[in-house]
Amino acid sequence: MSLSGTNGRVPYDEEVGFLPTLKDSPDTNENEAGQKDTYRLLTREDLMQLDSKEPLWLRLRWGLFILFWIVWIGLLLAAILIIVFTPKCPPRPVLPFWRSSTGYWVNPFAYADSTGDKIGDLRGLVERLGYIKSTIGAGFIVLSSIFSGQFTNDQKTLGLVDDFYTIDPAAGTMEDFKYFVRSCHKNGIHVVLTMDFNSVSAKHSWTDSTSMLEPYPSGGRISRLGGDARTVIQGTGYYSVFGSQFVDLNLRESVTLDRVSDVAKFWLNEGIDGILLDNVAFYVENSAEPTTPITKELGSKWFAEYPTSQIYLNESVEVVRRIRKVVDEMSESSGKPKLLAVDAGNTGYGISEKEDPSMQYLGTKDSPAAHVVVSRQFVKQRGWKASPTNPLVINNNILTYDMLSVDDRDSMALAAASTTDPRQSDLVALASTFLLPGTCLLYYGSELNEETRNTKFTVDFYPFDEKTVFTGSNETDVLLSQLAMPWDQSGVGFSAMLSNVTSFTEYLKAFKFNETVESATSSGRGITSLSLVQDLVAIRKNESLLGEVSGCCNPVALQKS
Repeated sequence: MSLSGTNGRVPYDEEVGFLPTLKDSPDTNENEAGQKDTYRLLTREDLMQLDSKEPLWLRLRWGLFILFWIVWIGLLLAAILIIVFTPKCPPRPVLPFWRSSTGYWVNPFAYADSTGDKIGDLRGLVERLGYIKSTIGAGFIVLSSIFSGQFTNDQKTLGLVDDFYTIDPAAGTMEDFKYFVRSCHKNGIHVVLTMDFNSVSAKHSWTDSTSMLEPYPSGGRISRLGGDARTVIQGTGYYSVFGSQFVDLNLRESVTLDRVSDVAKFWLNEGIDGILLDNVAFYVENSAEPTTPITKELGSKWFAEYPTSQIYLNESVEVVRRIRKVVDEMSESSGKPKLLAVDAGNTGYGISEKEDPSMQYLGTKDSPAAHVVVSRQFVKQRGWKASPTNPLVINNNILTYDMLSVDDRDSMALAAASTTDPRQSDLVALASTFLLPGTCLLYYGSELNEETRNTKFTVDFYPFDEKTVFTGSNETDVLLSQLAMPWDQSGVGFSAMLSNVTSFTEYLKAFKFNETVESATSSGRGITSLSLVQDLVAIRKNESLLGEVSGCCNPVALQKS
C-alpha cells in the first residue's frame, strides 16, 4: 500500500474500513481524542419504548425512587427524635472566681515600694498589677494582714493588730486601699483580705472591754512557743497563745462575735471580694491536758505534749459560721459571690496519715462554714515544724487525697508556700497545686521555685530588723516567708532607693536566691519555673483541658509519675 501524499498517515476510510461508517449519523458523538464514537446512546423515546415493552423496568425505577425518599425521610426523622429525646447536657456552671482562676497570695510590705522608704506598699502593688495579671495570669489577689500594727509598732514585731479599721501607715492610707481595690477590679482581679480574729495587740482598744478577752485558766495552758501563755492587761492575767505582745479574744462571748462580724462587714462594704480567716485553729481553745507525745526535739512542751484537745475545737467552726453568715448576706445584697477562706494557722503540726483536721472548718452540707480551707499538703514538710513520730508523713505526697470526698477536694486551697511556710524548690509540689482539684494559691515568689533557708542576715530594707514571735526559737523562723520580692539583682524592682547600693545583691546571696523575675523572663532563657507556672495557669483556665478543675487527675498516678 502506498502512503505517498498522506504524510505517512493511513487514510481515514482505509483506517476504519472494516467498520460501518457512522460519521454522517446525527447520533454519532466525538470522544475526548476527537474521534467518532460508534456507540449509540439511549434517547427519551428509547426509554419510553423500553418501559412499554418491559414494565418490570418501569416498576423497578419507581421502586428505587420511592425507597430512596423513604430512607432519607426516615433518617431525618430518626435524627430529629434522637435530638429531642436524648437527655440534654447540663449547662456549664458559672464557677465563682476562686474556682475559675488562680489566686496570688502576697505580702504588700514585701512586694514593691512606691514611696522610697524601702517598704512595700499598696501603691507599689498597684504598679505591679500588670505582672500579676498578664505575666502570672492570676484572677484574684490574697492580701496578707495590712491592719494598723502589722509592721508599725513599738514592739518591732510583725503581726500585731492595733486597729482593725485602719491600714498600717507603712502600707498606705484608706485612700490608697480604695485605689488599690478599684485598680484590681478595673483589671478584672478580685481582692481577698486576711483577717486574724484570734488575738489583738495588748494596745488594741478592745482590751478596754475585759469581757472580750480570753481569761487565763486557773490550771494554766501551754503557749504556742511552749512557755507560759499568760499576758497581763491592766494588772490582770489573760491568755495569749502567741506571747505577751498579744492577747487572745474571747470568741465564746456574743459581744466579741458582734465586733468581729462588724469588722468583716466594714471591709466587705469597702469593696473586697472575700476574707481569709487566719489562725482559726486557735480561735477557741480549752485547757484539757494533752496526752499524746510527739517529740521533744525542739525542747518545747507544745511539741512534747501534742495539744489536739487544746485546738481544733468545734466551737471554732461556729465562729467561722458566724462570719460566713455576714459574707453570704453581702453576696446576696451585691449580687456577686464573696469568698470565705480559712487558714488553720501555724499550729506546728502538719498533715499526718489521717484526714486533715482543718477540713472541719468547711462545716456540713446543711450548715456550711468556709468555702475553702488552706491545705498544707504541698508546703515544706507538709506543715510540720518538728519531727513527728512517723517521719514519713513529712514527705510531700498526695496519697491522703484518697481520704477526702470529691466535695472536700474541691474545697481545698492548695499552696506550695504560705505566710508561715517558707518557699521551697519542689516543682512536683508546685505543679500539683495547679493540676489537682481545688483552689490554687500561688504564694508570691514561689513562681521562681527558689528555696529560702535560715540565716542570720539583717537587711536595710523590709523587713529590716523586725522579728516574729518565732524569732529566736528552734523552729524555722516564719520571717523567711516575709522576704522582699526578688525582682532583680540590684533591688531596684523592689525599691528605687536601692539603685546605688549592694545590699540587695548581698541579701540574694545570703538567702541563696539564684533566680529573679528579671532573669526568669529574659529573652532566650527557654523553659523556667516561671514559664511552667504560666503554662499551668493557662491550662487551669481551660475547663475542657482540666475537667472544670475537678476530679480530672488521678492523685496517686501523678505522685508516682
